[in-house]
Amino acid sequence: MALPKVLRYAILHVGSSSMSITILEYAGIDDVRGIDYASREVTFGEELFQTSRLSFKTIEEICSILKGYKQLMMDYNVTRSRLYGTTVIREAHNRRSILDQIFIQTGMRVEVIDMPKEVYFKYALLYYEMMYCQKAVDPSKACLFVDITSGGVGLTVWKGERLLFQRNMHSGSLRVMESFNRNQRASISFSRAITEYLHRMISPLREELQTFDIDSIILSGDEARLMAQLMGYNQSESFITISPDPFNELISSFDGITATKLISRYKIPEFKANILMPMMILFYEIISAIEPAQLIFSSFSFSQGISWFYGVEAENNPYMYQLREQNADLARAIAARYHTDAVHDKEVERFSSLFCNALRHKGLPERWGYLCRIASILCSVGKFVSLRNHGEHAYHIVMGTDIFGLSEEEKQVVATVVYYHYKGNPSDDDEYFRVLTELQKIQVTKLVAIIRVACALDAGSNQKVEDIRIEEVENTLVVHVKTKENISLEWWTFNRDALYFSEIFGMEISLAIGGV
Repeated sequence: MALPKVLRYAILHVGSSSMSITILEYAGIDDVRGIDYASREVTFGEELFQTSRLSFKTIEEICSILKGYKQLMMDYNVTRSRLYGTTVIREAHNRRSILDQIFIQTGMRVEVIDMPKEVYFKYALLYYEMMYCQKAVDPSKACLFVDITSGGVGLTVWKGERLLFQRNMHSGSLRVMESFNRNQRASISFSRAITEYLHRMISPLREELQTFDIDSIILSGDEARLMAQLMGYNQSESFITISPDPFNELISSFDGITATKLISRYKIPEFKANILMPMMILFYEIISAIEPAQLIFSSFSFSQGISWFYGVEAENNPYMYQLREQNADLARAIAARYHTDAVHDKEVERFSSLFCNALRHKGLPERWGYLCRIASILCSVGKFVSLRNHGEHAYHIVMGTDIFGLSEEEKQVVATVVYYHYKGNPSDDDEYFRVLTELQKIQVTKLVAIIRVACALDAGSNQKVEDIRIEEVENTLVVHVKTKENISLEWWTFNRDALYFSEIFGMEISLAIGGV
């Protein structure tokens, strides 16, 4: 269905320190107009990290605020909306009850965002604004986006149009603070202890980050704006660029920064000080390790990122495809760490993409084709661990890796595809397949069938097949092959894997030499 000329919608967010609603009109990627915005500061995050759950009273408060936001949407005649929950709902032990009560009391379904997606939505807006709108950084130099939230830390490196690195640590500012009890936090040695704690936390990544020769470090969100204010800068612009010196001087001026000192000097509420203190120390540790030429403080928040992204995705703007290419590059970087055969993987990716395009009318949406690409890039990572049962090793590697741009459910599909890509058919007898939803199971079976015939076309990993052309003739998918080599191995392997393909797609598939 075509989008209206101007799309009006609302984005609601339940976060650890605030709840918000943003009402927008989207006419294009560079034409997004805010109609209204409302937010409420909350202390849900503090409760979560103290008790691992939200109380009934807190859930009632969330529902009450959401009812007010629903009335605001009615006032603006907004019918399209989406409600997102991040750390405070994602990590609550009573998450299911929270989601159920919100639906019962408000009629709204919450989309719970995992940490990689949370970072991804912020990055998408930040990258577009910095690289294309304001040209705030040199495209020939590497940039590090540091996303510090109450529940985690995301580190994303890019250079020009390429993503080079992405890691997420599930140790955000409030989580760090709750690792220490009140007596420990009140100790005069707490500042030194937490500095050493955070230093150790980032030490596994220090050496890898230093290899990128990072020129700029970017921090975004409300806390970034507050840090800029502490240094005397008015965050009226989208970006403030400074040298590291003022920030280093700010940290040094405390002679051991604590939440109490922040409260005393700047009259910051205690809850905000508890968030800001570890964030400032962690940011300082990263700056000390990287030694960048400049720091950039951005006011962009998760709510702004997801609000903008919703419109871009609904429009299916070409920028979405650029982001996917960046994510594919990042998947290749992950594969390279496990010393996979990059040339073979590239061939499998190329062939599987052609199959996915040819099978679009067979219930294979474009997004599934993208997941197939990521799976084809990562399908051999398990061989780094062992050549025996490498599918199972690959499954655990993929599940243990944050893959930028994929939800946890999509990552689970990719992991299961790489598990089956070489042998064994998806079956409920296997735990990895049994735990999937029915939709995920359909995705896995189709993608496994495609990747197997794609792999067969380079069975010897020697690139004998130069090109292919796929056509459907009387319910038979004919794969025309251009080659000057003897492809007996490829032919035999293809015919073996064609049986499963035919079972899944309900059509024959055959190989033909020539016709390309």
